[in-house]
Amino acid sequence: MGRWALLPSWVSATLLLALAALPAALAANSSGRWWGIVNVASSTNLLTDSKSLQLVLEPSLQLLSRKQRRLIRQNPGILHSVSGGLQSAVRECKWQFRNRRWNCPTAPGPHLFGKIVNRGCRETAFIFAITSAGVTHSVARSCSEGSIESCTCDYRRRGPGGPDWHWGGCSDNIDFGRLFGREFVDSGEKGRDLRFLMNLHNNEAGRTTVFSEMRQECKCHGMSGSCTVRTCWMRLPTLRAVGDVLRDRFDGASRVLYGNRGSNRASRAELLRLEPEDPAHKPPSPHDLVYFEKSPNFCTYSGRLGTAGTAGRACNSSSPALDGCELLCCGRGHRTRTQRVTERCNCTFHWCCHVSCRNCTHTRVLHECL
Repeated sequence: MGRWALLPSWVSATLLLALAALPAALAANSSGRWWGIVNVASSTNLLTDSKSLQLVLEPSLQLLSRKQRRLIRQNPGILHSVSGGLQSAVRECKWQFRNRRWNCPTAPGPHLFGKIVNRGCRETAFIFAITSAGVTHSVARSCSEGSIESCTCDYRRRGPGGPDWHWGGCSDNIDFGRLFGREFVDSGEKGRDLRFLMNLHNNEAGRTTVFSEMRQECKCHGMSGSCTVRTCWMRLPTLRAVGDVLRDRFDGASRVLYGNRGSNRASRAELLRLEPEDPAHKPPSPHDLVYFEKSPNFCTYSGRLGTAGTAGRACNSSSPALDGCELLCCGRGHRTRTQRVTERCNCTFHWCCHVSCRNCTHTRVLHECL
């Protein structure tokens, strides 16, 4: 059994994040040989990406599966797109949970998101969904921008679309993005346990959300802007819009367990399905996020669980919501301190071309969890 075969199935999402530094690694490898990348914190041969994720080149280890390497070779230009999508997904995760007890923390070391990816909780579900969505979104957009040699705009929508508009322009190639994302991201998942089914489901939920949030954009044509005829195409949503939807589905995620048809005649494929833990609930849809394990409370530090706690986090003393000091600080209370801040203000543009500003100093009140 190979060294990587011993790793649990969830590791694939963590490994994908290491791709953020892969283009630089390949550029440094003048021999053209494919080198695996291993997330480690202690090495003398480190690369650091924009997220301060420490990486090491190790030619004897294959980070990517054979299928993933083949997909990258078959689609020149796609590596940079995957890298950008993953970095955007990390930023979006941090934004969506910036005011919650779990704020999508990342750190250099063996695993970017820490030990939370070991678990089968809601937070893990969101990480897989937003990561998968980020890859699909970035690849689909790169196709329409001409950055990937093997795909272009989606030109299948042609001809009349309505009484006063027709299909045209350059639609974002969401079908290619979904197909590549499914082949590339899901290929890292191994096994047939509940975690395997959960990860695959949440990967697909991320891609499905990108697809379902696509919108039609149009441009007017006619004399003096009369908009006699419109040319329309399909445009990707912003990743922020995708993150908003996935965060809402995080709040309403379904707790699941293995399905059981109760029949010896059921095929293996039929047995590999998820059912709600509560029989009164509906089965999860392809859009839903699923989990099977209760989340930690994230209130206090735990080395075993990999939670940093909320001590020292900034909170809003006047808010009753999740960012409020009562909830964010888990009832421990908070301290208040003042800070003098100097900022540029009253800026004026002078022709041509100079901007002059004053320095304004004011006192800012900060509240931090005990």
